[in-house]
Amino acid sequence: MNLTNLARSRALVRLDGPGHIMPIEPVTPPDSKVWRVIHFPAMLAVCALGLLGAAVLGIKLLGVGFGYLTYVPGARYLVPLIGATAVILVYFIFVRIIERRRDFEELGTAGWLTEVALGFGGGLAMCLMVFAVQAAAGTVGIVGFNLSRELLAPIVTQVCTAICLELVLRGLFFRLTERLLGSWMALLASAAFFGGSALLSGMPTNSALAAGLQSGLLFAALYMVTRRLWAAIGLHAAIGVAQVNLYGTGGLIASRVAGPDWLTGGAGGVDASLPGLAITGLLVTALLATAIRRGRIVRPIWRSGRSGPVAQPSFGHLSPWHT
Repeated sequence: MNLTNLARSRALVRLDGPGHIMPIEPVTPPDSKVWRVIHFPAMLAVCALGLLGAAVLGIKLLGVGFGYLTYVPGARYLVPLIGATAVILVYFIFVRIIERRRDFEELGTAGWLTEVALGFGGGLAMCLMVFAVQAAAGTVGIVGFNLSRELLAPIVTQVCTAICLELVLRGLFFRLTERLLGSWMALLASAAFFGGSALLSGMPTNSALAAGLQSGLLFAALYMVTRRLWAAIGLHAAIGVAQVNLYGTGGLIASRVAGPDWLTGGAGGVDASLPGLAITGLLVTALLATAIRRGRIVRPIWRSGRSGPVAQPSFGHLSPWHT
């Protein structure tokens, strides 16, 4: 089963007209004007930024002691795990205390490992497909293997990074933007943010396109299809593992790269190559087509049927594999 066949979920029965669904809503007390203001998406984003800022400050204050971790056995695993734990705690506080939600629909436990595995496998397949196309074109060649390279610690780092980024970027900010502006404008804003940030940082145009496609659209589109974060976490971790630890500089596969930047990706890496952009673009298109077909598109708040507080039923035990 491929990534586009994920998540036929009974948890998504709250419809907002034909072909549209209701986003995950906070639980607002019906007689509280204060909570109505707090639960407006823009205000929730401010609250999320405040919590994340407090977490970053706390980690920095503790950072003085992190230097001593280098003398602790297994220290290389502790720092990324501490970071991931801090982000998970922030997300828990945001959902339970700020949004007042009882259930974490986007992190339901049923079938979570299958979704992570499918996302991870799909990400590896995508990266290896790009590598294979470049090898067939003669721009990449395998010259050996770094069998002495340690993989466990870098994999732990990539997985923890994926958890942090998906919780923050998709679980918080994309979800809140989508609730306010609707799916299409949220995707446009996401792509513009990541692509524009790459351009402003001085990266070449092909690298900016890769950032907009992958970071801006790919993970968000997969979240839209599944309406959960597990597959996106697996996909994100796999891309990081492949690009950094598998065939990146000093990776498990020692390779040579020769050819024009448009085919090799140049300084932007394989993501920014024409094969990388094409394959990522095709996957994004397939995911968005699946989201449309399954009615997973959220309308802007001003065009939706949403009004008033939401009394949420419990969906946390259901799996997105159910039909």
